[in-house]
Amino acid sequence: MKTNLIKAIGASAAALMLAAIAAASAEDLTEKAKNAGLSYAIIVAKPWYFYDDQGKITGADVETLRTALAAIGIDKFNPTVAEWSSIVPGVKSKRFDIGAGMYITPERCKEVAFTMPYMVIVPAMIVKKGNPDQIKAWEDFKEKPNMKAGAYAGGAEVNYMIKTGVSADNIVQLPDQNSMIQALLNGQIQAFNVGIGEATQIAAAVPDLEVAKDFHPPEWSYSYNGWPFAKENADFVAKLNVEIRKLVESGEAEKISEKFDIKGADLRPYLTNPHIEDICSR
Repeated sequence: MKTNLIKAIGASAAALMLAAIAAASAEDLTEKAKNAGLSYAIIVAKPWYFYDDQGKITGADVETLRTALAAIGIDKFNPTVAEWSSIVPGVKSKRFDIGAGMYITPERCKEVAFTMPYMVIVPAMIVKKGNPDQIKAWEDFKEKPNMKAGAYAGGAEVNYMIKTGVSADNIVQLPDQNSMIQALLNGQIQAFNVGIGEATQIAAAVPDLEVAKDFHPPEWSYSYNGWPFAKENADFVAKLNVEIRKLVESGEAEKISEKFDIKGADLRPYLTNPHIEDICSR
């Protein structure tokens, strides 16, 4: 009985210690954010993150995050341009405090702690004007093995295409938006994957490209977007989630997106009480 009592006391002490560490971690990140600002890893990909005419980083993702952080008293964060594939490892190692908003996937959930989602992204394909290869589905790259599709290196679309039976040999992983645009224009690839909001703006900016109009991705590929943090900062994430939920439920997140010409962004039915545990395991 004495042994059991000692074990119980030890377990309680361990639990209290873990709780104290978590609270201290959240407090440390909050204090750092208020004093020096959060380091925020992004890529240059309009309309989510880009330089405005004054050389300031802005975009739908940036301004949504800025609004949520301001609600918890944080008005400093420092965007740093990084390669897409380096963001999750950089957040996990605490090189970055927060990563660019990205698809919440089971693989990423093993590495980092995500905020609740603030948007649902529908995949789209960018093709040359007139869609000369008549690309309508990811499966087209399985049926025509000489065709190649571009995707962000480490992006969720790589796994989505493989899930539909496309060989990894038919997927060209590239570091950023500009690399994918150039690869398509040069004929290295026949199409590339991005979310519909990004696709619309690329097509508007590059006359020789368009959004594949008949491309209809499966609903299982609609992706919840959240911001990644180190797992040790889960308490900070919980505090931020309170404000993110307000932005989503009030429609304010949608209004911010509309300022950057992201149309059809209201997918709130998909955001009704989403549990991060369910999203991470789907």
